[in-house]
Amino acid sequence: MNAVSGLVPAALDSARFGILVERAAFDEDTALSTIVAAVARSAADLIILRTAAGRSDIATALQQQGEFVIHADTLVYHGMPLDAGSGALAPNVRVATAADREAIALIAAASFQGYRAHYAANPLLPQDKVHAGYVEWAQSRLDDTPDRAATWVVTDGGAIAGFATCDRHGDTVDIVLNAVHPDFERRGHYGRLLGHLAHHYAQQSLQRLIISTQVWNYGVQRQWAKAGLRLYAALDTYHLDRRLARSSALRRP
Repeated sequence: MNAVSGLVPAALDSARFGILVERAAFDEDTALSTIVAAVARSAADLIILRTAAGRSDIATALQQQGEFVIHADTLVYHGMPLDAGSGALAPNVRVATAADREAIALIAAASFQGYRAHYAANPLLPQDKVHAGYVEWAQSRLDDTPDRAATWVVTDGGAIAGFATCDRHGDTVDIVLNAVHPDFERRGHYGRLLGHLAHHYAQQSLQRLIISTQVWNYGVQRQWAKAGLRLYAALDTYHLDRRLARSSALRRP
């Protein structure tokens, strides 16, 4: 949830979709004129913009200056403090290795098929490439250093049943992406994975665990509530796709 000053290139998205993509995040106190000016200066084909939920003035102002604005999703953030009593170690949870790469890819492919995140709201983004992005994202922390990021897996017998990728920021751990394969759902694996992470990072002297999802994803939020996580923030995601604006202009009489 760190605010970005202005817009920054989104290299992975640009390479995946073959267009120039930029991302920006503005906190609740950012002046409307600052946001509008930053967007106006950008030459990106697609801007993925995140703002504090409820800032409807931003979308209105951008539409008034000719942007084609899609409200793509709303992210909700949940968090919990970590202490010596947080979570519990699970014998079937461990740090992932390079040997788990294929299994993690298979879980991501099965779990995020048709998932309605912000990419799905944009009709010009090929859904096969969106889906491939989740697989790439799921594997992205495997080669990182444990003091910055890590990937964990939960096992069922000899099979990898689920995974979680985690980033560390100061005294906070952020569960960036997580999933349990549909074949292994409703066996308690997700709860054990979450509890293990809470316990592990508490023992590493981290003070807070955070995680986010789309607002419509009620089932996982109920699990978070049972684990002691509480809602504390929400962000709206907008796609400003200049290709849609150009095609709309071409159709005008």
